Amino acid sequence: MLAPWAALLVALFGISTAAPLARLAGVDGVTAAWWRLLVGSLVTLAASAIVGRLPRSSVAVRSLPAGVLLAAHLALWLESLRHASVASSTGIVVSYPVIAAAYEALVERSATPRMVLGVVLGFSGVAILSTPWAGATMLGALMAFSAAVAATAYFLLGRRLRVRGVSTLEYTAVVYTAAFLAVAVYAAAAGVKAWSPPRGSIPYLIALGLVPMLLGHTMLNYALAFYPTAVVTSIALLEPYGASLLAWLLLDEPPPPASLPGLLLTVTGAWLTLYRTQPGSTARKLGSL
Repeated sequence: MLAPWAALLVALFGISTAAPLARLAGVDGVTAAWWRLLVGSLVTLAASAIVGRLPRSSVAVRSLPAGVLLAAHLALWLESLRHASVASSTGIVVSYPVIAAAYEALVERSATPRMVLGVVLGFSGVAILSTPWAGATMLGALMAFSAAVAATAYFLLGRRLRVRGVSTLEYTAVVYTAAFLAVAVYAAAAGVKAWSPPRGSIPYLIALGLVPMLLGHTMLNYALAFYPTAVVTSIALLEPYGASLLAWLLLDEPPPPASLPGLLLTVTGAWLTLYRTQPGSTARKLGSL
């Protein structure tokens, strides 16, 4: 079994490839989300069939809201990359640990002072990354922030299901499929021909489904069984580092100098949030909910 901390590292690499791959594909956000979710749902459903653990109908029904939220998160964020720099877009979208921490503090009363300090510092860094000097536009910032709100609700719902004993494979298969259907319905209603992108975009779109979705989101969902929501989502505060580095190498888009202080604050905040929790004790705590 993969160690919880290792799952977070794998997830960080996976999600860091999403922005550069979406840029390389050169398509709209709905089309990018359509392909990302199509590939992810097909792979997870096939894996479920191979191991004989096809999703139960009860799990499918309970997971539908999470699937819709995941679809909204991906479509909005991938579209924001067309209106903002990689550093700006990823910096805004990873602000959702602050919302998750506020929920846990007010409703579940599980947040510690160190955790609150960590997410506040992280959000301060995100605020710097969200300025025009970091490459943000009003439309791009609004889309990325809306994606962050959807991501918060997605992870909160996911943790409830995972704590109840739903396996990672079963949960991801159901959620990815529900999210794909939601995006497909929207694309059809909006007249977006997501199934017919330029040929040169298809390899990047397939990679967008395999790497960020299966290594990123799947490992985050796995870690939800061991860490509180704010801890798991705080690892995404490191995404601007990885995504900006890959964008620099692959797209010749270096992060603006104004983004560097923001990146430093996000790392500090993520470290404070993750350092205060031990996987074993947290797993026991979550198991009693």
